[in-house]
Amino acid sequence: MNHYLLLLRKETIDFGSYSPEETQELLSDFDAWNESMIEKGRLIVSAGLGGKGRITRATVVKDGPYSETKESVTGMVIVSAADDREADEIASRCPFISRGGSVEVRPVSQLEFEDAAIPIVEAHSEKRKTAGGSG
Repeated sequence: MNHYLLLLRKETIDFGSYSPEETQELLSDFDAWNESMIEKGRLIVSAGLGGKGRITRATVVKDGPYSETKESVTGMVIVSAADDREADEIASRCPFISRGGSVEVRPVSQLEFEDAAIPIVEAHSEKRKTAGGSG
């Protein structure tokens, strides 16, 4: 099995304009997407990224990337897939796509501690189900 990093980019999605109901719908759609990958044994890890970040080059640390940039990465997912085609198919079901976002698919040359991550993802998924939704 191969591994792929999916970088979720907000592109034209304006989360600030989302109503609480739209935000909950997005979170529910992500829960369903993650669950489908867990059921198929494809999800390794999924994470939203916080607002402000930093870029380090040599000894210089700068603020960025900037949230107003349309290419802003807002989340990441690592999946197992048989090949590029399957990884692209998984990415095409990301809830960002239908809302104006995009997903960059990158092969991961080496993934360590995969066996440690999967039980954590499954436990978190079960906790969210028991809690009755996102949270």
